[in-house]
Amino acid sequence: MSQDSPRILIVADDLTGGNACGALFAEAGLSTMTITGTGGGGSSSGTGLPDSGDGAARIAGALDDYDTVVVNANSRHMQPGDAAALTDALLRSAGPVDLVACRIDTTLRGNVGPTAEAALRARQDLASTTGSGRVMGLCIPAFPSSGRVTVGGRQLLNGKLLEDTELRNDVRSPMRTSVVADILRENTKLRCHTVELSTVLAGAEAIRADVLKALAAGTEVIVADALTNDHIDLIAHAVADLSQEENLEWVAIDPGPGSLALARALLPKREPGVILGVSGSATEVTRAQLAKLDEDPTITVLQAALDADNLPDVQATVERVRMAASARATTRASASAQTEPVRAIIVATVVDASDLLELTDEQSELIPRRLAQITAEVLATATLTGLYTTGGDVTAAVLGELGALGMEIHTEIVPLAVGGSIVGGSAAGVPIVTKGGLIGDAGTGVLCLDHLMQTAGMGRA
Repeated sequence: MSQDSPRILIVADDLTGGNACGALFAEAGLSTMTITGTGGGGSSSGTGLPDSGDGAARIAGALDDYDTVVVNANSRHMQPGDAAALTDALLRSAGPVDLVACRIDTTLRGNVGPTAEAALRARQDLASTTGSGRVMGLCIPAFPSSGRVTVGGRQLLNGKLLEDTELRNDVRSPMRTSVVADILRENTKLRCHTVELSTVLAGAEAIRADVLKALAAGTEVIVADALTNDHIDLIAHAVADLSQEENLEWVAIDPGPGSLALARALLPKREPGVILGVSGSATEVTRAQLAKLDEDPTITVLQAALDADNLPDVQATVERVRMAASARATTRASASAQTEPVRAIIVATVVDASDLLELTDEQSELIPRRLAQITAEVLATATLTGLYTTGGDVTAAVLGELGALGMEIHTEIVPLAVGGSIVGGSAAGVPIVTKGGLIGDAGTGVLCLDHLMQTAGMGRA
């Protein structure tokens, strides 16, 4: 799985479930979006199958911009053959992906088996043409936080077997069994093996040995018991560890927690990134905020290098940022010195009053453009976990230079300081905080950076 920008495709059986699954990935720090239509221009066949290139282009384009793309296939109540055909078409049109997940209902209603089998066959066909390894399904249907657990290969809802709940009277998908493997085998030829709870409780080596036996027996889908999220993580890491050794590709089949655990297990550890701040404001308020930020040894505030025209020198400033990003901050804890990576770098045209210059109108107009170019250059060569912009002109110039459509608004940190994420362009999905130059007090910059650090999982302990 690619390190910097994974391509994770989740095909969901309905919209609300798909959105809930996507939310798990977003909360884990993966940029995520959902696509609510599968056919672009609609379907003349009545099955929901894409009948133009629009749907494929939408999915492939979204995978270029986001770590995780959730496609709502709305296949839960289709005829089994139609659900399988739609899943197959979506996967084949998506282009290269690192991980495929079939998002299924937490109570296993609908076309669980046909969609899983279609996903496996589509990935197997691709593997046969590329010479890659064996494709396996991993079904961990437990969703502990929602009262769904799996014991003895059976799915329980709040401690009851599915067929002993009101779901037995479901009009469209009456539940006659809670045996996960039987549900997967309905209308399919899937060969399944269940890793029992006793094996999970015995640990990773026991899971590994059980899965290896199942592989030797020709199993296509591993079903696993789980009572807790820790069990889910343990199973995911155990099978992920087998991937290179046995040359395996896994397709996740579950409501969300299993897919996320598998993605985390397969993702290589990312190099720590930094938050980049860009300030083009010369106000006293902004200078006070920069001074307060500079008190934190893990935040570097540096003045943009200037050229002969007193404008930000793009290449010279980018080099300053690169050097700052590779440095380590020294902090004092008790009697010993400790170092930790720089977490944020703020590029400012004015750091203190001595930096104030008399500027022409033309220079004032060019400064935001130069800062935007600096931002784009840094983004092209460094891992950024967030972006902080001060000044409306600077924010507009930065978003324009990055080719962004705009930003998705998530929260107001303080009045007129907004947190969200970039939509579209080369920085799609990157968390961003924007603030006017006259907004807030000396501590507002700290609040803005803290928000970005928490979003990126870099918050203070």
